[in-house]
Amino acid sequence: MGVTDAAVSDAVYGSLTAEFATAKGDRPMTVPLTPFYDPTREVVVATAAPAFAGKAERAAANPRVSLLLHGDDGRLHLTGRAAVRDGDPEANAAVVERLLRDEPPSPKRAAMTAAADFLDTRLGLLTLDWYGLRILIEIEPTGVERCPVDDVGATVPAWPAGDVDAGEAATYDRAVATLVQDGWPRSWPLAIPTVRDGRLRLSPPPGVSPADGQPACVLLHWHDDDLSSLEQRVVRGRCRIEGGDAWFDPASSVHLRNRSVRDRLRFVVDGKRRTRTYFAERGERYSPWPGLRTLVEW
Repeated sequence: MGVTDAAVSDAVYGSLTAEFATAKGDRPMTVPLTPFYDPTREVVVATAAPAFAGKAERAAANPRVSLLLHGDDGRLHLTGRAAVRDGDPEANAAVVERLLRDEPPSPKRAAMTAAADFLDTRLGLLTLDWYGLRILIEIEPTGVERCPVDDVGATVPAWPAGDVDAGEAATYDRAVATLVQDGWPRSWPLAIPTVRDGRLRLSPPPGVSPADGQPACVLLHWHDDDLSSLEQRVVRGRCRIEGGDAWFDPASSVHLRNRSVRDRLRFVVDGKRRTRTYFAERGERYSPWPGLRTLVEW
């Protein structure tokens, strides 16, 4: 693969979050998530709560996916084929917990272990029982290469055409562009995002050739060291080639924020509602709140 398996596993262990990209035809979608590594099967494991099953559903529909990982020597871009495991979300959660606790000591392991421990508390079970359920996306690597630039600490400018005002832009420190090339989602970090006339300069690396009018997306995001606060925006649009430069014309965007008490309450309520819908569509039952007997036993 051009990069050792040890470098891949180390990059996964060091990535509190990574950018996960899927594709529907020629339309990419990129979201941040926390990756894990299964050394017994040599696969990267991504997960999704049933409330946010979209990324897993897209991977099931088209198993060609990619990840931008954070290695000690910079970013790694990994492509792979995904297999989605959604038959038993509770058993999947146990798998994730095992993989996490088997990781070497690191800030990521400490942060994620603390989050897992909170889910076992009374307050965690009351508010985030749905978040502990997991869909697994097992990614068998097919290729990996080093990225020539890194966007950690990138300064994102205000981008009104992308629905990003100055206040929101100031929170972001990571910017990633994605398009589909040769049937695979291809992402790269934007070290110095530049906006001109409402368009974002794409600055593609060697080997990436955007075409005029080609669909693309840009992910802007930020999180703190334990993921207790975060914000992200996915902007979808098309490439524009002018004077030999590649630019991105925004068309629509989706915003998610979890920073304030109001944000967290909305996250809990929406998560329970979406989880109930997920199971109802499969003819299964999910109770969004513990019953009276459970509360009394607490």
